[in-house]
Amino acid sequence: MVDAPAPDPVTQTVTSTSGERALLRALLQHLGSRIRREQLETWFRSLDVRRVDDQEIELSVTSQFVRDWLQKNYLSALQDAVASLGEPRRRVVLTHREEDGFDSLRFAQPVVVSDEADRLMLTRDARTPPTPLAAPLSVPSAASASAAPAFAGRRTTQTLNPNYTFDRFVVGPCNRLAHASALAIGENPGCAYNPLFVHGNVGLGKSHVLQAICHTVLRRDPTIRVLYMSCEDFTNAFIQAITTHQLDAFRDYYRSADMLVIDDVQFLANKEKTQEEFFHTFNALYDAQKQIVLSSDRPPVEIPTVEERLVSRFKWGLVAEVEAPCLDTRVAIVRRKAAGRGVELPEDVARYLAERVTTNIRELEGAVIKVVGIAAITDQPISLALAENCVRGIPSRHAQVSVDDVMTLITSEFAITARELTGKSRTQTVSLPRQIAMFLLRDHTESSLEDVGRIFGNRDHTTVLYAVNKIRERSQKDRMFKELLDGLGNRLLTRSFRT
Repeated sequence: MVDAPAPDPVTQTVTSTSGERALLRALLQHLGSRIRREQLETWFRSLDVRRVDDQEIELSVTSQFVRDWLQKNYLSALQDAVASLGEPRRRVVLTHREEDGFDSLRFAQPVVVSDEADRLMLTRDARTPPTPLAAPLSVPSAASASAAPAFAGRRTTQTLNPNYTFDRFVVGPCNRLAHASALAIGENPGCAYNPLFVHGNVGLGKSHVLQAICHTVLRRDPTIRVLYMSCEDFTNAFIQAITTHQLDAFRDYYRSADMLVIDDVQFLANKEKTQEEFFHTFNALYDAQKQIVLSSDRPPVEIPTVEERLVSRFKWGLVAEVEAPCLDTRVAIVRRKAAGRGVELPEDVARYLAERVTTNIRELEGAVIKVVGIAAITDQPISLALAENCVRGIPSRHAQVSVDDVMTLITSEFAITARELTGKSRTQTVSLPRQIAMFLLRDHTESSLEDVGRIFGNRDHTTVLYAVNKIRERSQKDRMFKELLDGLGNRLLTRSFRT
């Protein structure tokens, strides 16, 4: 008798995975028919089926915060969805997993939000940066290349985006100071403005300015050692140097650079040891008249828990703000982005896109990519009607957010009353929505810290500042939480929470 061949484990895995994907698709389809699209996008984007047995279905998300919120508010809906599939005895278990980039809505879009599939997928693709240069940005001399420590490789330096040059940067009143100072540094590093501190909201071109400086300096003298990296990379390199007992090599490598360019320096917050190391690195470079360029999403004085001596040094040179572009600048950006793809947009289309996307250049570029892409795929001429269809749901420039808008959105989204929101309760189910409401009021209205404090029962302005900083810090560490905030902000501007 010949034994039957053992089942192929790879085939088993594929079959199991396919079954879990089919189950996830069915669950999302059921939920999509009973839950508003905005809430589905907010809370279920990273949902995945991790385990299925006779008693349980384990579902996971990539944020502890989202897991807790699903447990409190949507567990019964998930249980009903499982029961609708003919599995009433299986209990839903919610767990938290590490970040893995899985997007359940993108996977299941044809059955869940088919009317929004193109918008979500193209917008997501538009945020993917262009392919960078192959060579690492750090350019050590031949003598120092062999002595560079192990941590000074690709993990601690970044590559330059070939599109981020001065000739591709659209100058307007919103960024003229940052652009002019960056040009001066590119022509004469270490002498013009040192340090240069560029700050502004997300997506306004800070990284473009920093990398344009690097391009200019390296083009003028390829032998100059330029170190361009994110603050997170600097922190990781420092930690690695400590664990591998290479602190001396770390210090020699960074303090012997000709120019140090660090993006998102606000991530120094709450990192005392890294702040101390950066302080001494800053001093060594400054004393040697080496150029330092920094960027942040806020001014130096508003970065929480950063030592005063560092804040003071950040202000030694020039602090330049990059503001949201005005309409004429946005029109010029739209035309430049379209021209980069070999397309000349009609005047009415260019102006319409510029009017609809007002605060984020990346989103503006995404809108251009979508219009150009849809026109090419469907073989349609680019027209105002096509543009209107492509950017449906993007905030209008005329949208004005009021205090009532924020309070209505938060009470609706988090299922609490206005009395609870402005009351004294400190339970997590109330305090977190309250902090988010304070953050949104500061971000989307003209309310001062004192104004927001009065809205919430005459709370002190320091309480509001603490809440705003706490929400901002959490959004920097938790991708799902950041997507929640972005989604709430977009719904405020589009008034979708009132429909």
